[in-house]
Amino acid sequence: MTTLPNYMVNPRQVHSPQPSYSHVCVAPIGDGVKLVTIAGQIGKHPETGEIPPTFAAQVDLALENVGRCLREVQADIKDIVRVQQFIVNLSSPDSTRVQAYLRFMGDHRPPSTVIGVQALAQKELLYEIEVTALARTSISADPNNDE
Repeated sequence: MTTLPNYMVNPRQVHSPQPSYSHVCVAPIGDGVKLVTIAGQIGKHPETGEIPPTFAAQVDLALENVGRCLREVQADIKDIVRVQQFIVNLSSPDSTRVQAYLRFMGDHRPPSTVIGVQALAQKELLYEIEVTALARTSISADPNNDE
């Protein structure tokens, strides 16, 4: 079995990341499966770089960015195996996140942890979501396999 190298991806449809990281890391792990790790996605508009002032708008944009990252590496929501959500001021009740998250995930319910934080990387940010997925790969880890 040949091990394929990990590769990083920064989808053009997602805002540019800071120079210290990539949005997505894909690690082929064998038998036509790849581990997809998506860095924390935020509510930052991919074209303008603007961060909306409302929590609900930031959640919607962050989830859209997760979807863009998944599509860029030929993965799907159903491939998600773990989610971490970071929320500033978690003590304030707001059902908009849950509603947006459920719409985004459909009937898929991977393990998810919600973490209340004092602040995120930029003072305007209120929400961030990290995702891990296992997806089938079109590039076989076995060079003798014509998948």
